[in-house]
Amino acid sequence: MRKTSVTSYDVAKAAGVSQSAVSRAFSPGASIAEKTRQRVLDAARELGYQPNAIARSMSTARQEPSQKSGMVGIVVTRLEDPFFAHAIANFSRHLQARGWHMLLFTVDSSAEVDEALNSLMQYRIDGVIILSAILSDHMAQVCRAQGTPVMLYNRDTKGLEVSAVGIANHEGGRLAADILLEAGHERIAFVGGDAGDETSREREAGFVQRLAEAGLTPFQRESGDYTFVSGREAGLRLFARHGRPDAVFCASDVMALGILHAARFDLGLRVPLDFSLIGFDDIPAAAWPGHQLTTIRQPIRRMIREAVSILAEAMEAPGEPPHTRLFPGTLILRDTVRGMGTASLSPDGQ
Repeated sequence: MRKTSVTSYDVAKAAGVSQSAVSRAFSPGASIAEKTRQRVLDAARELGYQPNAIARSMSTARQEPSQKSGMVGIVVTRLEDPFFAHAIANFSRHLQARGWHMLLFTVDSSAEVDEALNSLMQYRIDGVIILSAILSDHMAQVCRAQGTPVMLYNRDTKGLEVSAVGIANHEGGRLAADILLEAGHERIAFVGGDAGDETSREREAGFVQRLAEAGLTPFQRESGDYTFVSGREAGLRLFARHGRPDAVFCASDVMALGILHAARFDLGLRVPLDFSLIGFDDIPAAAWPGHQLTTIRQPIRRMIREAVSILAEAMEAPGEPPHTRLFPGTLILRDTVRGMGTASLSPDGQ
């Protein structure tokens, strides 16, 4: 048998009130007598009624353009990447703390961001956060015209009139080169993302610049797609060559862990005795006892707090100019760089 949904009209009939009274009973701060509100809630409980929060907020926003829907859209690529899964969990906590609902759209590439935004707009969202992807100039203008502020997280604005919060990737690449140079390495390889990935390019640019200042060039270079498997395959290619690197810098921890696995279980190499390894991001798995990966930490909790704060201000004052904030990375020394002891930081460190 098909289950019949209980509606607000059913609750109104059972409580002996109007349908609008039912709506007010479930709206915080709405004008309704406490006695009437309690009668509505009792009837709703008896009938098993639950209000549709999304439908209610969309309806209110349509009827009153100045009214907020209480919904923030999030568009993300590579959700399977632990770094972004961790970021989404943090965004969810911060948005919920402010009483907002989160609508999550996943896309396979930046080319699909505009389409996702068009879909999100149908939900009358109050703002949107885009992780590690970028929207077109046209879509940025559409959002601006509709008064929907946009926050780019972990991505440069590229001249778009939107706010952004991210890590100082160029400086992070220099920091990685510094520690490997200090450890005495000379045959230093780099493993990055694909050619079109802006984050990888910035990290590599800072890394190469610092090596050049020390009179070196990258010994070898390989690419992956920010997955464990692609990191393992890049590691196998690097160490199958006649000349082997004595150190490897990866544009992400996930790929670095893939290389670590290849070294230990496929090649029988010891890290850091045979080569040093450094990642980027400081995902939780980097600190696991079996990994202890040296990395460049992103202060993800502080970055997300700032991103949500900037977005909240823009939602209150849509005409305000956008803000960009870059956070410096922090070197986290563990056990995968030769001759370097483990650094001690506070448990939060962010």
